[in-house]
Amino acid sequence: MNGWMRRAMVELRFWVCLGFCLILALIALMGQLDRQQASGAHARLSMGKAAVQSVSRPVYRIWADYDDEARTVSGRMEVTLPADRPETWKEVYFHLYPNAFRRWQWGEHTKPKEPGYLDVSDIKVNGRKATSHIDGTVMRVKLPEPLAPGQSARIKMTYRLKLPKGGSRLNAFGQTAFLAQWYPMLAVKDEDGWHTEPYTTVGDPFYSQMSDFEVTFRVPEGYRVITSADDDLSHPVKGAVTLRQENMRDFAAVITKDYEVIQGAAGDVEVNLWYQKGVEREAKKLHQAAVSGMQFFGNLFGPYPYREVDVVLGETGYGIAGMEYPGLVTSIPKYPTREGERPAVNVVVHELAHQWWYAVVGNNQVKEPWLDEGLTTFSELLYMHDKMGEDQRDLLARAAEVSDEIHEKQGVTSVEPLYKYSDSIYGLMVYTRPAAMLWELMDEIGKEKVLEILQTYYERYKFQVATTRDFIRVANEVAGKDLTSFFDRWLFFKENIKKAG
Repeated sequence: MNGWMRRAMVELRFWVCLGFCLILALIALMGQLDRQQASGAHARLSMGKAAVQSVSRPVYRIWADYDDEARTVSGRMEVTLPADRPETWKEVYFHLYPNAFRRWQWGEHTKPKEPGYLDVSDIKVNGRKATSHIDGTVMRVKLPEPLAPGQSARIKMTYRLKLPKGGSRLNAFGQTAFLAQWYPMLAVKDEDGWHTEPYTTVGDPFYSQMSDFEVTFRVPEGYRVITSADDDLSHPVKGAVTLRQENMRDFAAVITKDYEVIQGAAGDVEVNLWYQKGVEREAKKLHQAAVSGMQFFGNLFGPYPYREVDVVLGETGYGIAGMEYPGLVTSIPKYPTREGERPAVNVVVHELAHQWWYAVVGNNQVKEPWLDEGLTTFSELLYMHDKMGEDQRDLLARAAEVSDEIHEKQGVTSVEPLYKYSDSIYGLMVYTRPAAMLWELMDEIGKEKVLEILQTYYERYKFQVATTRDFIRVANEVAGKDLTSFFDRWLFFKENIKKAG
């Protein structure tokens, strides 16, 4: 890579490659299951006093006791399997992602200082003992008897989570526990079978389905609980608190004594920003950006379907800050530039854009990670352009050239499974090039048409799982012309691109 390309890549890392991918890339450079929509076009989702017994999506009930001295979360979990299935199940699979931290198999720079794990025992299906087998981060549970279509089953288990110290996404730091992918997560089963893909440190190796949650936390005195649910409490919890949320892809939480909150709203959506002492100036600006970003994306793409979103400024370990979860995102408070440190507005709005592209419109993040990261990076850059007056088109053009060069050398495209990417090229291929593609598409068919494509895609696939083929189909339909060759060139690096306009 020549000198100007190297400088361009460094700048791109500061301005475009965000979140977990940003951290990975900098280190490298420096050394369809649920088809049921919510009732009503603008329905606000909540669970009332009891979890909904959905026939089309799993229902989780989790009891979680947090021990701050031992850095453990333990308790019970039961999952009610959906009855709306086209085939008989003889077994089910769960992801135990925290087991990745038990015996670390990846780079030394991402290795936690102390290991973590998720142990599961006493598994019963409809009251009958079930056998299980754990292989790393995947657990297979053999059902005592086959589960035919139209039949449901309730799987109960006991679990104990040991939080790693310095773990990626899952971490204990000071008087704060970051809980991401922290409970046994039912794997997705679709037309390709059960998705039990292994953990990796490149990107976000998670593929989940819409579910209903009822989670009861019991925490030590003085702790707050910040979660994906709508009904978080802003004051410390006394005893136990039960939180409920329906039709959500995942459930994350932060248990803390360290954070203060700034509260506000974007329309009828509560927007909370959580921060630690010492970053009050950045926190105020980032809260304003969070409110503005939620309004901006809601107006452009479609209404946010939940009542609350939380932003946690959590730069407390590798991979903690700059992550997206439904209803909860994390960000760094600030980052360095050539002009000095600045509040990380772009990181906050990037992670909030994931509420549209990942939380609501889902995709297989292992198989086609560009679908959420590329659309999110484009959304972020659009906000920074329209609201902050920052034009990154020159950098996007350079990124397109560099990615062409990488493809020529390595044969990698922007539509690959996570395992095909190295740390150093993941952000460029998955975040930046697809964002450059959509910017180019605006130049060719107009900004309004591109926004209409995204609006239609959001409305058609919200609460579902979409694919690259689905996105291209919507784009062709809305544009009123065949854009296949355009996407072939940008995503698959096929030659002889036919101009879209």
